[in-house]
Amino acid sequence: MYIVMLGPPGAGKGTQAKKLAEKLNIPHISSGDILREAVKKGTPLGRQAESYMKEGKLVPDSIVLELLKNKIEEEKRGFILDGFPRNLQQAEELDRTLREKDKKLDLVLNLLVSEKAVVDRLSARLTCPKCGSVYRKGDASYERGVCESCGVRLYQREDDKPSVIKKRIKTYLESTHPLVDYYKKRGVLRDIPGEGSPEEVFEKIVDSLGL
Repeated sequence: MYIVMLGPPGAGKGTQAKKLAEKLNIPHISSGDILREAVKKGTPLGRQAESYMKEGKLVPDSIVLELLKNKIEEEKRGFILDGFPRNLQQAEELDRTLREKDKKLDLVLNLLVSEKAVVDRLSARLTCPKCGSVYRKGDASYERGVCESCGVRLYQREDDKPSVIKKRIKTYLESTHPLVDYYKKRGVLRDIPGEGSPEEVFEKIVDSLGL
């Protein structure tokens, strides 16, 4: 089964994709994780991506596709993909890649979250630079400022700062929102109310899929 998870930054796409991947026993692919890994390693593509991410801009298609295409083609049983596609050109490229393997996209889950909720969520989280774990306000590790697994000091990602978040939301609405119409016309889109606890949102997804 091939699934795409849509929604604005901070909608919880990664969290929900991981939960659903475990339930369906298929891989979870995050373009964000792949991009951040490239940035952390300081690869040429990673350095290019970093300059865009710091300004809250979308990383160009050419960079994202170069990092993701081989990864997507490796998965034979299906996948849950979040953070990609972000525009119509990427969606068409994803469709072409799947067709080459005699596969097709089965479902697109669109998480609906307000702008206020996005800003509140993202500006109140810290990330471990070593393992990538994310801690939110209220977590013991967040209050201590240290990762519970690595003992490394947590930091606020550049693209989690309020001023950058608002740019990211604007960019999403301009570049990504048209995908809703694209997938709706194909009959594969399902809107999921994305506010509430991660457990509550996941229950809505499970109910929507009849699992």
